[in-house]
Amino acid sequence: MGQADASNPDLREQLQNLFGLDEFRPRQREVIEAVLAGGDVLCVMPTGAGKSLCYQLPAAVGGGLTIVVSPLISLMEDQVQQLRDEGLSAVLLNSALSPAEQRAVLAQLHQGFEGLLYVAPERFFSAGFQSLIPKLKPKLFAIDEAHCISQWGHDFRPEYSQLGDVREKLGAPPTVALTATATADVREDIVRHLGLREPKIVVTGFDRPNLRYESRGIAKARDKNGELLSLLREEKGSAIVYCATRKNVDEVTGFLSQALRGREVFPYHAGMEQAARGESQERWMQGEGAVAVATNAFGMGINKPDTRLVVHYNFPGTLEAYYQEAGRAGRDGLPARCVILFTYQDRYTHEFFIDKIGEENPHADPQFVARAKEHARHKLGLVIQYAQTHRCRREMILDYFGDDSEIADCHCDVCVRQKRLTPGGGGDGEAAAAAVAAVPDEVVVLVKQLLSAVARLRGNFGVGVVAEVLAGAQNEKTSRWKFDQLSVFGLLRAHSAKRIVAMLHRLMEAGLARQRDPDGVKFRPVIDLTAAGVRVMKGEQPPPVGLADLLPRGTSGGAGTAAVSRSDPGSRVRYVAGGEAEEEVAPEVVERFERLRQARLKLARELQLPPYVICHDSTLKLIARSAPATLASLGQIKGMGPHKVKTYGPALLAAIGGEAAAEASGREAAEDPDVPF
Repeated sequence: MGQADASNPDLREQLQNLFGLDEFRPRQREVIEAVLAGGDVLCVMPTGAGKSLCYQLPAAVGGGLTIVVSPLISLMEDQVQQLRDEGLSAVLLNSALSPAEQRAVLAQLHQGFEGLLYVAPERFFSAGFQSLIPKLKPKLFAIDEAHCISQWGHDFRPEYSQLGDVREKLGAPPTVALTATATADVREDIVRHLGLREPKIVVTGFDRPNLRYESRGIAKARDKNGELLSLLREEKGSAIVYCATRKNVDEVTGFLSQALRGREVFPYHAGMEQAARGESQERWMQGEGAVAVATNAFGMGINKPDTRLVVHYNFPGTLEAYYQEAGRAGRDGLPARCVILFTYQDRYTHEFFIDKIGEENPHADPQFVARAKEHARHKLGLVIQYAQTHRCRREMILDYFGDDSEIADCHCDVCVRQKRLTPGGGGDGEAAAAAVAAVPDEVVVLVKQLLSAVARLRGNFGVGVVAEVLAGAQNEKTSRWKFDQLSVFGLLRAHSAKRIVAMLHRLMEAGLARQRDPDGVKFRPVIDLTAAGVRVMKGEQPPPVGLADLLPRGTSGGAGTAAVSRSDPGSRVRYVAGGEAEEEVAPEVVERFERLRQARLKLARELQLPPYVICHDSTLKLIARSAPATLASLGQIKGMGPHKVKTYGPALLAAIGGEAAAEASGREAAEDPDVPF
């Protein structure tokens, strides 16, 4: 192709005249000029940044034949129609055409068609097209979704890997390879497989500032539907819900169709008839506020700029896949949300397919298959890490792709939460430091309690069991495993097990704990501590600021604020707890109550516990009234179970003068000096 300035002194004028656009997007012109100069180019641009123009404008300006390799029929049809609407020559050749339509296109090519020819990579290996290849003399070879070439990419397709040979058969024309998702190793693969000659590599960056990335930890898969429905009711614009399996697509479509009356919901997966898939896609594209529920077969190259929400009902297998699929939101540059509904169990679907790598080719090199499986598991682990991270999600995506762009004013859920917790809502260094200091003491203690329970169970049990232990649940498991003998048993009795599960998921999101499969066991993940979690548990570093709101609103160090009214020290007084007044009691009872509170406070400080964990005010009042003298009689008081009597009883009795207290003031030794509770 000729030099850009020789025949086209003003590319901007060509842009306006041919495509009706006023300005180039960042680095588009650089890529277009390199293509027009006749060199090979590798272009990595985020979804919505205008990759298509990088070969369409050179094709229109330079003339001759441009062959465009595109993986999806729907993408070809959209782009060909758009080009024809602009008055440009474009045809496509794919299996959706009737035999007569295919013959007509082939006849045009035999007659020297000039314009853009869109083909799927498989087309080059069909008998009818192979005989035509030597006669084609393309001026430009454009390969869209070029990441499909690399075996280390997230969407490897074997037919793509043979495009280097196809390029040679076409006479090695100038080639532009384009993708939105290519890490450094994938970029190297693309250059090598295509045999590009000293290509100009243009990486425009991966940042999509208008997208708000979110991940919501869901304890049980059955709770996803309610969360999904809430998201869709909040966002009335067009939406895509990605599911991992066809079964999920059908089930979610049925649920949403019933729950979202008056809003169109369309399924899309490979098990549907091609006509039905095409109808779903077309109606979604044209609908206002329509919802597409689909597998990852849906969306590559789809250009619906006003998509406001992309939800991953099941998380994808790689960050590349997530970036590409989430990137279908907000292509108009306006704010949009990208939300993962994260449950750990979803990893098993991906692991099922990872285990099948190599089965389609029994002659594959076993070492290569083993490397491919290891690589896939590593990438899956990074997605799980992303979904649970307490780092800025935008930053994590950019780091993954090697983009060192500075991030400003991020709206991901992690950054929004940190801004909310920062005094003054600022984001500078001093404010961030103040935010760390602002993590309430009771939250620090609560985090340590949760981590201690995880440590006590030594990575042998799941989240639910840890929560039951902390809640003090009495059941068959408690007896069988002797959980009630642990020092952490019942530490968080004031909270429900469900609430404790949610707290544990917050710890995992913050990187202090993780779920994993025990050796040789699947579908029963256990929870254990990360290195950061151990440091926080031991007090070597503070909890992340993102956990500052871990306690429910209105909750402080105790279940209720207990106070004693002393307007007249000699009179009968009232207890006030949780805002409710109780009956007047004798002064000596009040005195015992105060001594008990002081003893409880001393225990709490020694054990780094909120006072209410030792016992509630209501229990202290009962002790103050009955004034038990022995551990046995103390055990008869409501709220004082065997564990609490054994652990705290001597100190409480000593506070009210019980004779047994002086003789049994020692407390139970810690089972493990490294675990504070």
